Amino acid sequence: MLQQLIRATAIAAMLGTMAGLATAPARAEMVVVAAGALTPAEQQLVEQNPALTELAAGAPEALREALDQIATALANPSTSRGGLDDLDAADVKLLGQNPALLQVWRSSPEASADLLQLIRTAAGGTKPQK
Repeated sequence: MLQQLIRATAIAAMLGTMAGLATAPARAEMVVVAAGALTPAEQQLVEQNPALTELAAGAPEALREALDQIATALANPSTSRGGLDDLDAADVKLLGQNPALLQVWRSSPEASADLLQLIRTAAGGTKPQK
């Protein structure tokens, strides 16, 4: 119960920072069908982030994990900050196209690395070796 409250609060705070982004009603239907029961805030988050929309369509179990990781990272920000220089071009592009992932990167680069790995793995990719 407490975890759900923290998740909902974190998502609501994040959505407040992203107000003004347009949503697509047609995609909303797809998300509900593909991902199962999402809260309205989670559904809006999925609609506004193409990587999450792809997870909803192709890997709904990974979507739930990604949403949980986003909520946890935003509820527990890190004291360290990462720069975009620490990322490869594909990750920079992914962050640029997905406001929620960028918000997690700003909040917790360590958590963001795990989230990016989850998204890559669900999409059939692997984590680049450094």
